Amino acid sequence: MTRYVLITRHPTDCVVLQGLLASSDLTLRPYPVLRLEDLIDDPGWETVSLAVGEIGAASWLVVASPRAPERFVRGCRDRGLERLLDLPAAAVGRSTARAAEAAGLRVDLVGPGNGAGLGRALVKAMHPGSVAVFACGKQRRAELPRILEEGGHTVLPIVVYRMVPTPPRELPPLGPSLEAVVLTSPRAAALYLEGVGGKPLPCQHFALGTTTQQAAAGLGIDCRIPNEPTMESLAEELCTI
Repeated sequence: MTRYVLITRHPTDCVVLQGLLASSDLTLRPYPVLRLEDLIDDPGWETVSLAVGEIGAASWLVVASPRAPERFVRGCRDRGLERLLDLPAAAVGRSTARAAEAAGLRVDLVGPGNGAGLGRALVKAMHPGSVAVFACGKQRRAELPRILEEGGHTVLPIVVYRMVPTPPRELPPLGPSLEAVVLTSPRAAALYLEGVGGKPLPCQHFALGTTTQQAAAGLGIDCRIPNEPTMESLAEELCTI
């Protein structure tokens, strides 16, 4: 008998987790409360273009989301900034690292599934006073760039996408037989609650990490979290329900 887990992500973002659940009776049911939009950050690209002479072999490219690498690569090629594609890349988590490699980038450092962890690891790896080009989304957590800047490095952000709320009328039906709900970000938690009528569904809830767990708690949603903020650890946790 198939059991279903609602997850606040687009179907294309669920492939890795569903693969990890292949040997179980759990099937993900995507509930994409946020949708992806490309964003052209002309000021960010201009800043990087002007600083390109300072971006040398000791510099790094930082990516914190699987959505960023392909758009960053495309932006570099559109602007004649291919030299940035030779920078060693540092990625938040294995999913982001896989997306970066698929886009043709060289990933030299893979941090845990959170920005703070990658920031601390990257500070140790970077030469003093280095430059980090940060390919990111419009809504992003501050820990990663803050840790790098506090470590004496220059961070040059380039916004390559944004996530906007999916209109409620475009959300898929919840469907029957839900065993659990996975909340993937603080914004997603709030939009999920709005989408289901203001009251959490009567099943177990999971969050990808402590930040989302705390945000969900503030909305009245009690969430379990995996031992580590990775898809592998989340899959293990889901298999216990």
